[in-house]
Amino acid sequence: MKEGAMSADTHYHLLVPIYSSSFNTCFYCGCIATAHDHAPPVKYVEFYLATRQAAEFLKIPSCHECHEHLTPCKAATLEERRVFAKDKLAKKYAKALTIYEMWTDAELTELDFSLRHSIAAGLKLGAETTERLGYVGFDYEAAGLQQKVQDQTPLCFDVFGEQFSTFREALEFASKAYRIPKNTLKDFVADNDNSFELAIKAIHKAVTARDFAKELKKRCADFSKQHKQAVIFVHKQVERYLSENEDMTIQEALDKLYHTRVKHHSSASS
Repeated sequence: MKEGAMSADTHYHLLVPIYSSSFNTCFYCGCIATAHDHAPPVKYVEFYLATRQAAEFLKIPSCHECHEHLTPCKAATLEERRVFAKDKLAKKYAKALTIYEMWTDAELTELDFSLRHSIAAGLKLGAETTERLGYVGFDYEAAGLQQKVQDQTPLCFDVFGEQFSTFREALEFASKAYRIPKNTLKDFVADNDNSFELAIKAIHKAVTARDFAKELKKRCADFSKQHKQAVIFVHKQVERYLSENEDMTIQEALDKLYHTRVKHHSSASS
């Protein structure tokens, strides 16, 4: 360590695990600690000393990867740096996390060797990353004071009354139970306040709307051909009738169109 860094380092309190089981452990992710992170970063120590901005002046055991990820982070508190490190891990291993959420070991047997090998590697990395992201740190002592790390409230994912402790388990269950592809379901969950119930209802609504639009298009085309009317005219008139009366069916709208706009013109033409 350079002389300037050594001088600055004297302002920091080493974060020491209270229990031996956490010795040499990265506070951020639970891997083996090989370095020390600083809150605030050493190069900003003079700024925080001069301005008296909120800073904890902690020297934190960290693994090489978390230490590298935190290099650009200017945050001066342990919690801010923990959140930053977790976010970096999640982004770096996003592909592996997706594979872990989308695949199960049982599904690997259906794949050819090369794809099976690739997915298996992603599953393993995704499982490891999920464990690192879920790590909450350890109880520690710094500057003579002990600090207990608060256990996070266990996650709970609800799928119409069925409770799951992980998103992966909930996704697997909901996908099979409601016959919705995992990718589609995951996207809808993200767009519906992370709620499986809202997502499934939204998907069913979208499917109903798609089927209705398909039926509407076909029925209007058939009507146009039968009565020699322009398709776009028929479609727009039927849509207008349906928008004016939500209880009206497509057939009722077509009947109304026939009696009010088509029948008389057809009779006059003949």
